Amino acid sequence: MTLQPKYATTQLWFFGTLALGLFVAMVWHSWSLSPGIPALQLTFDERSFKTILAQWGPDGIGLFRQHFLIDFPVLLSYGAFGYLLARDSILFRPLDTWTRVLYGWAMPAAAALDAIENLLHLRLISEAATHAPALYLIGGVVATGKWLLIANFMAGTLYLLVAKWRENLKN
Repeated sequence: MTLQPKYATTQLWFFGTLALGLFVAMVWHSWSLSPGIPALQLTFDERSFKTILAQWGPDGIGLFRQHFLIDFPVLLSYGAFGYLLARDSILFRPLDTWTRVLYGWAMPAAAALDAIENLLHLRLISEAATHAPALYLIGGVVATGKWLLIANFMAGTLYLLVAKWRENLKN
């Protein structure tokens, strides 16, 4: 099903603006955490994970817990934005169908990994008990996959923007 161009553009702007606004709010909310949340996301073992939690202290852990109220809507909005951008924007039209479909599902896949990561982190901070070492490893691997998908999507989008810009300069 192809959407009417005006409706598709409205959806794209809505989800893009929502994702950006929520992301800025999340960064602002958690700005005081040092090291930042990405450092925790990219831990792969219990010792590294708990070292960061110890640096944050109880107030920082509480702030981290609260950030999920923003993070879940962020992941939904960036997943929708990436899908719509690849599906409906003229930027991705030069790509073959298969590549466009892959790009279309990159951000929703990153959002799904982000949700899994969030649920794992919520579990790991909610109980004082020691968890299976695999949970820390899975959390780090899932977060790495999320960031790689996001970086790939952004790099591909930037490449297409530069190509479009160069094409427009020639015309």
